[in-house]
Amino acid sequence: MKALRAVTSNIVFSMEDVMSDKVVRQPDKALVAFGEEFGKVLDPVAFLNEKNPELCAAFLRLHELTLNEGAVSKKVKFLVHAAITASQHDREATVMHITGAQHAGASEQELLETAFTILPVAGMPALAVFLAAWRQARQATQ
Repeated sequence: MKALRAVTSNIVFSMEDVMSDKVVRQPDKALVAFGEEFGKVLDPVAFLNEKNPELCAAFLRLHELTLNEGAVSKKVKFLVHAAITASQHDREATVMHITGAQHAGASEQELLETAFTILPVAGMPALAVFLAAWRQARQATQ
C-alpha cells in the first residue's frame, strides 16, 4: 500500500510523518495557536485534547496542513470551510471559520458573496446559520 502524502509549502510529509513525533509536537502549543487563529477552541477539540492528546495533535496538524497557503489561499480555504459548516448547520464552527477568514484578510464583500453561494446548494436555513455566525463573529471583535 502506497503511503499517503500531504504537500504544503514545498514540504512533503507522509502520513507516517504526520502521525509521528517528527511532525506532531507540542500539542499544547498547537492548541493555543488553533485558538488564536479561530478566536477559541471548540468544545469537541478541547474534549479530544483532554481524552486523547495524541489524536488531538494529529487533528490539529491535519488542520494546519490543509489550511496552509497554496494554490488556493488560506482566506479562500476558510471561506469554503465556513460555507460547508453553515451548510451542516454548525453555527459555532461557522463562527470560527468566519473568524479565521477575517484574520486571513477576508473582506465584508467576500463574506457576503460566500453567504450568497450557500443559498442554491444548501437553502435558506444554511444561509441563516452563516449570517447568524457572521453577526456573532462581528460582535466578538467589537
